[in-house]
Amino acid sequence: MDLKKAIYSRRSVRRYGAGKIQRKEILDLIDAAIHAPSACDIQGWRFIVVDDPRLIEELVERGSASFIKNTSQGILVLYDCRTDNEEYMDYLQSAAAGIQNILLTAHSAGIGACWVCHLPNKKEIKGMFNIPPQYDPVAYISLGYSLGEVTDRPRKYEAGEIVSYNKFEFKSETREVNALKVKRTGREIYYKLPLPVRRLFRPLVDIFEKKF
Repeated sequence: MDLKKAIYSRRSVRRYGAGKIQRKEILDLIDAAIHAPSACDIQGWRFIVVDDPRLIEELVERGSASFIKNTSQGILVLYDCRTDNEEYMDYLQSAAAGIQNILLTAHSAGIGACWVCHLPNKKEIKGMFNIPPQYDPVAYISLGYSLGEVTDRPRKYEAGEIVSYNKFEFKSETREVNALKVKRTGREIYYKLPLPVRRLFRPLVDIFEKKF
């Protein structure tokens, strides 16, 4: 599959069949990730392959996206967060470049994947996986073979609608700011709850989780 076709046809896959991705194939995905650009050529990625059902269940119990409970493997992406460029959070940009390489390589190999940021607090993630302070959990990538055909999702804008030259010349944003504040506050409260209480609220939280 050529690069342009991979970019244009890739979609987030959240429903997977029973087959598992071999560890050798996962290593191939990670090899693609470490060939992404990184700020100051730090190459500070670290990857934890998660295929223990108990850990996947715990991720969901602690507040991850609900579809993860129906997956059997994934990759937790970490990056060295020691940087002198906190203004632009360059370590997050470097991690994201690697993640995109994984998604495109997986798609070209017939593997479904989904970039997940709906995760528990980073402190809890670090405790679960014994992650040292200098590494920041950036995202989780679920993996598997797609269950059914992946459907196209049209883009919200044409390229010409979101480009200006030499200065910002766009119409005002239409997103509802107040609704966003309510969601942000609700998220903060939920993840501060003790785990047993969080488990009780999980069915209610699932109702409000965005479905695809």
